[in-house]
Amino acid sequence: MRVALFTDSYLPNTDGVVSSILAYRQGLAAEGHGMLVFAPDAPGAKHERGVRRFPGVVFPPYPDYRMPLFPNIPPRLLKEERIDLVHSKAMITMGLAARSAAKKASLPSLASLETMIPEGTHYVIPIRNGMVEEIGRRVGWSYLRWFYSGFDVVSAPSHHAQSIMAENRIESVVLPSPIDTGRFKPNGKGAAVKEKLGITGKKVVASVGRVVKEKNYDFLLDVAKRIRDDGIVFLVVGKGPYLSELKRKAASHGLGKRFVFTGFVPDKNLVDYYNAADCFVFPSKFETQGLSALEALSCGKPSCVMENTPMGELVKNKKNGFVFSDDESECANKLESCLVRSPRMAPFARKSALAYSVPNCTKRLLSLYRRLLE
Repeated sequence: MRVALFTDSYLPNTDGVVSSILAYRQGLAAEGHGMLVFAPDAPGAKHERGVRRFPGVVFPPYPDYRMPLFPNIPPRLLKEERIDLVHSKAMITMGLAARSAAKKASLPSLASLETMIPEGTHYVIPIRNGMVEEIGRRVGWSYLRWFYSGFDVVSAPSHHAQSIMAENRIESVVLPSPIDTGRFKPNGKGAAVKEKLGITGKKVVASVGRVVKEKNYDFLLDVAKRIRDDGIVFLVVGKGPYLSELKRKAASHGLGKRFVFTGFVPDKNLVDYYNAADCFVFPSKFETQGLSALEALSCGKPSCVMENTPMGELVKNKKNGFVFSDDESECANKLESCLVRSPRMAPFARKSALAYSVPNCTKRLLSLYRRLLE
């Protein structure tokens, strides 16, 4: 089987979509199948076999990303590459290219929701006004309903995302993205990271991902104020457009010593930073699945996550972490409990992530592909 995979982001950029694509390429190859990736060009991108790049313009909210304006994939190219079906993980211009290519080549098609675009309209509508934001959300969902109507099947990465899509009149099946449980695992290298960061002897609560406002990092500042133990530090791993503002706010709240910001960490070193944590926290309400929470669990790190989110599907209270509400004091208490129970919960944390291994998720993906090809 040969799959044409369309994406709005790819290496050298790293995010949840890229991680999912790399994991699925690995899983499909192990089963004897191939994937041809259609992606935007990006600064520092290297030539890679099996990847077709399209030049584009800078996407202002994320300067490292490029957005091709009129990507066109002629049917003859898909025929020459012996493509059997089209899978879009893109939702903007490369997604439109996927929709068009599948239709022109008369190929079965699957589109996967990756980001709650309607909740991120503030990037293109900078006016901070409740009514304007609501109009932006409605326009966003209207676009997605039209966009997904051009595909044979639509998938959601979690039951939570599926229910939100259903509320907005988009039918979908659940298809979670995998993580590489062979790479994200306890490795004993956390102590070296803590020494490097000057936090040896501290209890570490880690958060990993792109630092953007919608991921609710401000909530962690309010939580930190309610933790009295000076031996607890918050380790924020990642970069993003909100990082400078978050650093400024931490300093202005007198939390400069309580928060450690690493900035960008190379992907090859990321597992070591997970291993430096005693527990993981994910306050975001914006996610569609929450791969970083899964990666933390896979490293044996109990996780504290927000209720009524996709991550809430992954965590069982007092087993592999805690689920908290948007009450800062409750979150602080549960983080402290998680740190105390961490050694006992670590084995179950690791076990709970194994269901999302590359082989397990690839089986689900192939089942969906075969259904499309029937």
